[in-house]
Amino acid sequence: MLESDLSTEAGFASPLDGRLAERADTRGAVKSLPQMSGARTPADNRKVGVEIEFGGLSAAEAQDIVQRELGGDIHAQDDIDGPKPHVKNTRLGDVEVYLDSRYRTEVHGLGKALFSLAEPLIPVEIVTPPLAQSQLPQLDRLCSKLAEAGATGTQDGMLNGFGVHLNVEVADMTADHIVPVLTAFALLDPVLRRSPGIDVSRRVQPFIAPYPAALIDALCEHPPQTMEALCTLYLDHAADRNHALDLLPLLADYAPDRVRAVLGEDDKTAARPAYHYRLPDCRLGQPGWSISQEWNRWAELEQIARDARLDQLIKAWQGRPRSEQLLNREWAKHAAEVLNTAARGDAA
Repeated sequence: MLESDLSTEAGFASPLDGRLAERADTRGAVKSLPQMSGARTPADNRKVGVEIEFGGLSAAEAQDIVQRELGGDIHAQDDIDGPKPHVKNTRLGDVEVYLDSRYRTEVHGLGKALFSLAEPLIPVEIVTPPLAQSQLPQLDRLCSKLAEAGATGTQDGMLNGFGVHLNVEVADMTADHIVPVLTAFALLDPVLRRSPGIDVSRRVQPFIAPYPAALIDALCEHPPQTMEALCTLYLDHAADRNHALDLLPLLADYAPDRVRAVLGEDDKTAARPAYHYRLPDCRLGQPGWSISQEWNRWAELEQIARDARLDQLIKAWQGRPRSEQLLNREWAKHAAEVLNTAARGDAA
């Protein structure tokens, strides 16, 4: 069976597939995060910063579209050592629009003549400030305009591998609030990868690596009870920025010295009290795809982290043979079946 067929296989029509999100996008709705007792920040007030990678347009063309759709003033900066280009004072705040940071240094070293030839081939990034959840549909409209102007997404080329990153503000900087979300993601990562919308070209890239099984075992068997214990566990098993859910910015905000001691003094992790969710594709121009859809998947994952489904997933993981745990495709099928069984029970 092909990977693309997994979403239609029995047991894979989970709450994490695209259907709920597509309905929400059609209505302009954004799924709510679950309320958490004792949280520092109420669910509705939690903000999200968004990073969008795409091809097909120059940075200047993208800046013009951002300004046209969101207002503001363009502040270009071509000096690699200077501030990144912004469209300032838009309706969403100051929005950065620049060449993909993985290539900027190399491109600027080519000289102006070669730079002008290479720039159209370099992906562009749009990076927003922390947004209210209700502002996400404005990004959906911006994405539509980018696609109309010729912006390309992951689905437009085998080597594109463009992503959308969500930097979701944590409810509170405590293990009680963070560990269940981390555990739910670790268990459902294989399901998300095989749901519609994660291209094979990105699954095989090193930038969104899955967590090691040893980390998932520890989260299920002995979940950390304190932030100090969470730091130790995560840094022991996943001290790498290239995970589909990157907790290092969050931990760097909580314990910068501990993170620096592991990653080195030259580490440039931007500390912030947020989950850095790196998994989603950027599928500009594909019918049914939207930033809101990806947000709704994340919101559903947080809901799973707060209800009985997480305990069911943990018991399922602990009850499966090691050979199946290590075969992501087989575990993804089983985890989706757990969610579907829970959904049928709720509907009964």
